[in-house]
Amino acid sequence: MDARTITRKPLPGRMDQVDASNDKNISLQEADASKSNRSSPPGQANIQGGTQDILTSLAVIVIPMFAFTAVLLGLIMHYQVPQTHSALPGVSDPLARESSAFLVDFSASRLLTVASWTSTVSALLPSFAMLLYSYPVSRSILNASKDRNVENLPTPYQLSLLLGVLSGSVGSLWSWLKYRGWTQRDRVPDVAKGSIMWLLSVSALGYLIIIADTWLHVTTSTELILQALPTPHSVSTFGRGFYSSNCGNQESYPCSVTTGSHGTGLIYGPEGFKTLANTSSQNRVLPFQYQGQLYSLITTPDVPQGTGYQAQTFAVNTQCTLISHECGLNMGPAGSTPFNCSAEFFGDLTDFSITSTNPSWGLAGVEFFQDPDLTANFSTVKGATMLGGSFTPANPVYIGAYGLVPGYGGGSSPLLNSTDFYPTQTQGLGFILGCNMTVYDLDFVLYNGNVSVQQMTLSNTSVVKVLTAPFVTKLANIANLAQSAAGEDTPSAFVESWTTGFSTMVLALSAGIMSPRANIMEQKRTPMLIARIPKAPLIALVFLNLIYAVGGVALAVLAARTGASETKSVKERVSVAGLAAKCFESTDRFEGPSEDITDLFTEKQVAATGHGFSKVSIVASERGGWRYDLITRDH
Repeated sequence: MDARTITRKPLPGRMDQVDASNDKNISLQEADASKSNRSSPPGQANIQGGTQDILTSLAVIVIPMFAFTAVLLGLIMHYQVPQTHSALPGVSDPLARESSAFLVDFSASRLLTVASWTSTVSALLPSFAMLLYSYPVSRSILNASKDRNVENLPTPYQLSLLLGVLSGSVGSLWSWLKYRGWTQRDRVPDVAKGSIMWLLSVSALGYLIIIADTWLHVTTSTELILQALPTPHSVSTFGRGFYSSNCGNQESYPCSVTTGSHGTGLIYGPEGFKTLANTSSQNRVLPFQYQGQLYSLITTPDVPQGTGYQAQTFAVNTQCTLISHECGLNMGPAGSTPFNCSAEFFGDLTDFSITSTNPSWGLAGVEFFQDPDLTANFSTVKGATMLGGSFTPANPVYIGAYGLVPGYGGGSSPLLNSTDFYPTQTQGLGFILGCNMTVYDLDFVLYNGNVSVQQMTLSNTSVVKVLTAPFVTKLANIANLAQSAAGEDTPSAFVESWTTGFSTMVLALSAGIMSPRANIMEQKRTPMLIARIPKAPLIALVFLNLIYAVGGVALAVLAARTGASETKSVKERVSVAGLAAKCFESTDRFEGPSEDITDLFTEKQVAATGHGFSKVSIVASERGGWRYDLITRDH
């Protein structure tokens, strides 16, 4: 311990504790007395700054709540994703509006950071709210004191609890709850009840804001949507048509094949076979469904991602039924497998002596007819028979198809148990199909892999003649279709596989004579990451923030109506600082006029006069408990 002197100073009202104070303390008491002599009439000297307190507390409550809410709503509304519209017929507009959420082109994490500011601030505001309510409390205590209305005045212990509530401490409510459990206690005055209710209200409102903010955090998500861009000035060429107008000449030789002394071949055959193998960089055959039927169309293979377009091309639909039983497919003599559908369509599936420019036609092939009964081929049509065969100037055209899948009989299969198929003596699977094929001029929209038919009309019969020419001249390998379809488990699946493959083959083998056509319309959709802000938690958060701000305004109005100037003096004394001044300072200083709460304390003058500071200590009392004591350390 240093050499400075420590002097005990008597507490106000306890002069029996020490004999006297030193001269320095006497001089301070004289200063207090001198100040008291200059005091104003009772109750007329007021601590200043009540209005400033009210305005400051109001600003601390209202400005953050309004400002953060306005910033949050401003960001959401300013960056809300605009609704774009599809220019393609039959394609819905991209989703940019939801009835239950806002879609915002702004970082979700940043929006949530702004939203969390209000919940952070709300935890700090109860003390400012209760500071405002301390003015009505102080006015009520002052009025009750003037009227000697003891029912509305707190007991000393109630006052200590009340001070805890007015400090904005939620923990003080627990002390009140325990006090309510006392079996013998005084009535709780209305000012204490009002204070408890206001603290409960602002605290509950703060917790609700935190819950709403958490709800918003949990339900907000980042999602990927598509936005439709304006249609370009120049369009691509994804449609298809014949490369020459001569292809549409009914009288001319089909432009898809060439026949001469050196044999028969496809025009630009490599492109046809690449398209059939799905390896072409120029053409692609796409299957699609329309009104319950399977179709195939030809278009480009390289559509940029996100691009939709409307174009015109050719489409083919093939429908078949198994007619093996009707055609009498059965085991004939010496291992033969004859069938007889009509006088114009008959044969033997296991007659391997058939010679052709394409040996695969000994296993599978097709013949074209004018009628569904397969009785009238095109040899009777004027101009249909040319070098290479009888071509097909009709739409639709009817087809008789036969096939044998060698080696299929060495096992079990549902197809072998069906009367629509026949297991041959050579371990093959035989079948006969009756089909019709129709070719259309197609106006379509393709977007995201989905085909939407805009208009479909029957093509000119010359188009069918061109597309069927590779089959009339026996350049197509039908055996592959039969082998692929034989992998199915049911007759209906077999037929679907065969017909889809046949429609694809019809378009693919003529791809070499196709040329691009400009799109009718084209539109691109670009992906974008957006924040999806649910409306329910956002509205709840905004509503609670505004309620908190309105509550702050209401408290400020209550405080202002108490007469801030006079009430400020009472309010400062109904505080922990006021009680400390009452306990440890002289009566003249505590009860004398002052302009600020700090004027009630000697410490403010000690620093200016160079006197020692008085320190509060707790010492053992001769009565068996503890008491406060003041100790002054001299310089």
